[in-house]
Amino acid sequence: MKETKEVFLKQLEAISKLDMMKHLTPFLYGEDAMLLKLYVNEATTPKLMAETMGITKGRVTALMNSLRKKEYISVNLNKEDARSYNLELTPKGASYIEGRFNFISNYFDTLLDYIGLEESKALIMLLEVVIGKVKKFEVK
Repeated sequence: MKETKEVFLKQLEAISKLDMMKHLTPFLYGEDAMLLKLYVNEATTPKLMAETMGITKGRVTALMNSLRKKEYISVNLNKEDARSYNLELTPKGASYIEGRFNFISNYFDTLLDYIGLEESKALIMLLEVVIGKVKKFEVK
């Protein structure tokens, strides 16, 4: 099993160095992740954004400030709760995230075409199995 773990870790390292990762990781963390969540209406308040993204409220505040400076979001007083704010995409923010999303979508269309249908299906099936098991996995 030690040898398998070493090969696995080498493959993870190889994945981390792939060109696709520099395009994909921004959607997992940071500004693009927040913009995407707003775009698909997953979170509208800083509190919900922190919970949805799994980050601290302080990190959300930092992302909000940066995105406001870029004019990608607006922060408006919540009409139902005056102690809270709603985060909203501006047209500029929506245009930016649509462009980023379209780029990554086209990137993966091209990648899956290159890999081929059968290998793509096999990869997806294996990822589903692994993700399902990892979700249930807990180190004690």
